[in-house]
This record gives sequence, structure tokens and C-alpha cells, in this order.
Amino acid sequence: MRKVVLRWRINSLQGAKELGKILEICDKIEILAHLGFQDDGIIQLAEVKLKEGKDLNELSDLPSFEVLEVHEENKEGILLSLLCHHALVKSAIEVSNLHLQCPYSIDAEKGMELRVTGLTAAMRRFLNLLRLVLPPDKVSVITDRKRQVNGWAEVLTERQQEVIRHAVLRGYYDNNGNPKIKDLAEELGISRSTYGGHLSEAEKAILKKVGSDLE
Repeated sequence: MRKVVLRWRINSLQGAKELGKILEICDKIEILAHLGFQDDGIIQLAEVKLKEGKDLNELSDLPSFEVLEVHEENKEGILLSLLCHHALVKSAIEVSNLHLQCPYSIDAEKGMELRVTGLTAAMRRFLNLLRLVLPPDKVSVITDRKRQVNGWAEVLTERQQEVIRHAVLRGYYDNNGNPKIKDLAEELGISRSTYGGHLSEAEKAILKKVGSDLE
């Protein structure tokens, strides 16, 4: 099982046609829950804070979004039901053995962050889809720091564990379509040399442990 946090910066969202439009209409749109699934999209419970001078009709005018019902409105924002057809959300929902966690949001100041949980193979398929739809600026693998599985916490530093998990998850060791270390490093927000150094040290430590276990 893998838990991954995906992040997009403002400039990446602005370059995406519809998400960029959302940022022109809303200061923030937060998806609180998925209420139902239809052939043409996902019904979401959302809280929307509109920019001054904007209204909900502009949100419904976007090809992938439709406001279904307004439940509550106050100075903090508007609580509403929304039908979403966007490929990013649909792909996260439709990939089997994968769960897109609520809440998640698009923020005009902070960008967008998604938390996804799923089996390794499913996560890999989803990340491959994302590279086509909207490549994330950062991919972080989340683990429970209190657990020590098979003694690896005694062999690898926390950073080495993070890098090796990330490389495996992104298919670095697969035979086809391997991502470059430069791209992997950018996703974790570190330099290529730092990523490569951690990966190399982790590989050496793993091989030493395997060799020791085989004696």
C-alpha cells in the first residue's frame, strides 16, 4: 500500500486550461466529499470562495464543471453540490485499487494538493496517466515513521527510504519508459546530484543487507 501527496504550483495550474480558469473565478474551491458517481462524472460536495465580482454561473460555464445545488452561503463561502467531469479527478476515481482522499482543494495562493492511497501497481498507473493530463510538480511518498518493516529503518536513512520508494513507485527500475533522475529529483524538490547520491547509497545498503541475509 502506498500513500502519496501530489502538489502543483500556481504557475502549473495556470498553464492548464480549465484549472487556470477556476483560479480566475475562485480564490479557493475545496472538495469536501464525493457524494456519488455517474457515467459522466463525480458529484462532489464543495465549498467555494469566489473572487470579487465573480458568480457561480461562470463556474458552470466551464466544460468540466456544473453547479447542481447551493446548500448554504455566508461570508466564508458557498457550500454546494458540483458535478465534475474533469479528466484528472475521473482518472483518480476510475483506477481500481486507488483512493483519492477528501478534502482536497485548488487555492489561488497555494496551488493544488491531492492525497492518494493505493496499491503500488495502481499508483504507478495513475502517475503515468497524470504525466499525460497534468504532471505534478512534486510527488511525496508518505510513510508511518513509527513502523520498521523488515529492519529497513535500521539500514537506510529516512531520506534514503523516501528516495528509493519514490524511484520504485515511479517505475525507475522498470524495463520500459524509465523516468530520468533529473525528473525524479524535481518531483521531490531536490537537486539531481542529491537524489542520485541518496539512490546510490540506498542501493549499496540494500545489496549489502541482501547479501548478508543470503549467507
